[in-house]
Amino acid sequence: MKDIIREALKEVQPKVEEKEKIINLRDNILNKIKALEMSTFEPKVVGSIAKGTFLTGADIDIFLIFQKGSDLKKEGLAVARKILPNGKELYAQHPYLRGEVDGIGIDLVPCYAIEDSTQSVSAVDRTPFHTDWVISNINELENEVRLTKQFLKAVGAYGANSAVGGFSGYLVEILCIKYGGFLKLIKEMSQWRPPIIIDKMKTPESPVMICDPVDDKRNVAAGVTLKGLGTAILASKSFLDKPSHNFFFPNYKEREFQGNLTSIILPLPGENEETVMPWLQKQGRKIYRALHDFEPIAWNANMGSEGYIVLETGMRKLPEIVSHKGPAPWEDGAIEFLKKYPNAILNNEKLEIGKKPKNQTIEDVVKSLFPNAIVREGICEGAKPIQRVPWLD
Repeated sequence: MKDIIREALKEVQPKVEEKEKIINLRDNILNKIKALEMSTFEPKVVGSIAKGTFLTGADIDIFLIFQKGSDLKKEGLAVARKILPNGKELYAQHPYLRGEVDGIGIDLVPCYAIEDSTQSVSAVDRTPFHTDWVISNINELENEVRLTKQFLKAVGAYGANSAVGGFSGYLVEILCIKYGGFLKLIKEMSQWRPPIIIDKMKTPESPVMICDPVDDKRNVAAGVTLKGLGTAILASKSFLDKPSHNFFFPNYKEREFQGNLTSIILPLPGENEETVMPWLQKQGRKIYRALHDFEPIAWNANMGSEGYIVLETGMRKLPEIVSHKGPAPWEDGAIEFLKKYPNAILNNEKLEIGKKPKNQTIEDVVKSLFPNAIVREGICEGAKPIQRVPWLD
């Protein structure tokens, strides 16, 4: 196990050349901002670059900190455009500009200056406090954080956006600091059983509850879903059972399908992956639930020029007549059900009748939800297959 971790650690650390390239670009941007000679804001490098916990291919995040009352969209983006004239204007919970220089992504994010992290006005105002807290507490665990990030990224549990429902970089840093590094953390994680409550925090309907060190009323793990948590727990148990390099750098293989494959193509409501992908995931869950009579097994979603949802189901078409269960005799509505269906019988404890299904095919169900959807048998061009658990390959 130690040899595997040691080898993975060598691979997750950015090369000296990449570090120098990032540092030089960061300094060039800060010098460009300084040359504007504007006193309305202060720039601050935040995120994994500032903390020293970044992986290869990381973006540079620079916050433009304005006083409260400023128009972040108008003033903030105007300043950002002076730095990245070809940057793309994007919105998550806040406006920001994204660009690229020499192959390195750059995010310029306007935010408000606050004295206390609990007084945030916009969604990102407390981020500088997060950066400062990690820098003050990391205690030479930077590479342990990198190792943990790569592990969670490889198994599919890294990223707090709703499309992944996994662990944010900041949450990984907090956990590594709390438990003392990668191996100690996954040993702890392998024993987790939801709900996970750390630091006596309690948030309704949240699988993981961990206090934000800079705001004790905020759950820093609010973005972790049961699936994201379950993936991390399963991967931790599996690594401890049989460690391998695949947990960090997997060789993905296509899953052997047991059922029927169907591709659904949906028009997308925009181009920003940060907002559109969660929307597509939501539609995938909606369709999956609606296909309960078709014995759904698995599904996957991905973006291209359009949205693609791949479904695996036990059947593609329902019989001409299917069972329709009603209430038990002692439940409300039993008499009404019997009046409506005089041929119903009492089967065990429930009234039951045979009915023609409202939607007999998968296409019927999908079209009832999304009239503009295109439904194809198999995996269509542009759609990605449903992956198997990567670390077993």
